[in-house]
Amino acid sequence: MQKIRKGFTLIELLVVVLIIGILASMAIPQYFKVVERARVSEALSAFAAIKAAQERYYARKSVFSTNWDELDVTFKTAGGAECTGTSACVQKIYSLALTATGATATRVGAAPATYGNYVITYPYASATPTCPANCGRDLIN
Repeated sequence: MQKIRKGFTLIELLVVVLIIGILASMAIPQYFKVVERARVSEALSAFAAIKAAQERYYARKSVFSTNWDELDVTFKTAGGAECTGTSACVQKIYSLALTATGATATRVGAAPATYGNYVITYPYASATPTCPANCGRDLIN
């Protein structure tokens, strides 16, 4: 009488683990790209609010402000305090800064190695955000 064995052989299990590894190696970089795109959209949303506040300030004073206190929009730091003065507003993901010609968002914290701690620049005149080559190609466009 022959004994029936149930189960998988070691080779079959290794092939399945190999296939899962290959699929994961393709999916994980895409996941990080999608997460970073969501973070960039947060910066672009902040730029839209800053631009609107700067346009209102410009209508009153004929110059753009470099001071958070002069704008009618409120941003909070990572610690929950309101951004004040002319210093950069350090948030959880970005450090926002105002200049006379635009705003910048510098990526802080643990950024993916692909992009590093990039800087997104938002000039008020053109209203077109820019950042370094692979950041602009992958995350903004």
